[in-house]
Amino acid sequence: MQVNKEPYETDYAKLEFTDGILRGTFKPGKVSIDIAHRIVEDRLKYTENRNVPILISDVGLRSIDRAARDYLSSDSGIEGLTASALLTNSAVSKHMANFFLNITVIRPKIPTKVFSDEGEAVAWLKQYIEQS
Repeated sequence: MQVNKEPYETDYAKLEFTDGILRGTFKPGKVSIDIAHRIVEDRLKYTENRNVPILISDVGLRSIDRAARDYLSSDSGIEGLTASALLTNSAVSKHMANFFLNITVIRPKIPTKVFSDEGEAVAWLKQYIEQS
């Protein structure tokens, strides 16, 4: 599915489509509840409210406050997402992300998995691309 061909950059993230998968990369900084709301609004606008799987890179992410985490995992925060893969290149970040998913988030509302290999993440997400 092609929604937009050109990447879309905001003050907080870069969004782009590749082979039906939305890729989101955090820009350097901290994510507060206000920024989390803005990220979701920008994502929904960019995807034209279509259901898509997302590959999230935590490259620039410094921290995310609890209210922002809670919002991003809520029904409103995951609106329009069919699955989520978190890509991290740090063993510490991968451990923390898995801890968050297994302990903090009791039951993810969409399929969610942490990866250190982009190819594996993309292969896993492909099963969640909705056909139009």
